Amino acid sequence: MKGIKEVGPSSPRGRVKSGPVPAYRPGKKWEVGSWKFSPSASAASGRAEMGGKVVFFLLALAFSLGSCGGKSPSRQFLFLGHPYDWADTSRVDPRLERLDYSPYEQVWLGGDVCARTGRKAGNMAYLDSIFDFRRVHWALGNHDYEFGDPQAILAYLQRPSFYTTWEDGFCLMVLNSNLFHYFAEGPPQQNCAEKQAQLDMIRTVADTIREASHLVILHHHGLFNERKVDEKGDTLKPFNFNPMQARATCDPASGLSRLVYPWLAALQKKGVQVVLIGGDMGMQAKSFAFQTPEGIWLLGSGINNSVDPEYAPEYVKDFSPDKVLELDYAPQERKLSWRFVLLDELVEGRR
Repeated sequence: MKGIKEVGPSSPRGRVKSGPVPAYRPGKKWEVGSWKFSPSASAASGRAEMGGKVVFFLLALAFSLGSCGGKSPSRQFLFLGHPYDWADTSRVDPRLERLDYSPYEQVWLGGDVCARTGRKAGNMAYLDSIFDFRRVHWALGNHDYEFGDPQAILAYLQRPSFYTTWEDGFCLMVLNSNLFHYFAEGPPQQNCAEKQAQLDMIRTVADTIREASHLVILHHHGLFNERKVDEKGDTLKPFNFNPMQARATCDPASGLSRLVYPWLAALQKKGVQVVLIGGDMGMQAKSFAFQTPEGIWLLGSGINNSVDPEYAPEYVKDFSPDKVLELDYAPQERKLSWRFVLLDELVEGRR
């Protein structure tokens, strides 16, 4: 990204961004659903607090910025799913350490960034030095959320685990899919208020956005898997884990397909293109693009070439060259496009 310059080791971030900062800049209070997150308080206590009224700063921004004039240049984003190094639980794939991120305005992380992201104290500073968190959106994966302290990750990021933000023409939603329940037995009665707040956020955004050309939803786990049925009637299973009938809250009747999908389908029918991008991929497939009958796009991307095929677990099936997902958004044309590109060629500058 232009405007990034290297600074000395005394900087806690390792990089300073001299260009315009995104809406999630440090120090801003986020309020999503009833999930209130104060960066300063969280950094001090290591935990976020529940409370506050339903406020989506997206909505005010959408009405104030959605019809602004002036020509805006095309914006480029890079999505990286499941990028951890199989040889080191505290590092990313070594190629990502060498990749030039300057062409991208933002980096979108699809989770499982390290195999044990929250376990080692220096992991977040290491990742920040590579990606520059001030221009990152991160949908936490199970390897980020379950190994170590997820609240320490959120305190470093200075944002909640799920939120929605306005992106100069489209709406970007980041989900914490770790809060969903993917198994046949009833959902555990834990973190119920937080789970409900995330569901309320989805519903409120789906019901109220008007100016956005797209709703882009970043997540980790494969969602709406029962709807990924091809023309032959076969259910596609491209994600590392492809559960059916996931539930959103502590309520056994809170199935994502039953509740959430109709909200998104209704939004799609109103003319807002819905695009979901998941990052728990790489073991069964490296890339995935599927459009539902309602017109919703379900995308996925993930890598795994750092695993040694000779010692790979039996559940790793795809050893083909890794691909990552590049996206372009043209604000004036209100168009979002994407392509899957070979990671090796991207690193070596052969594109």
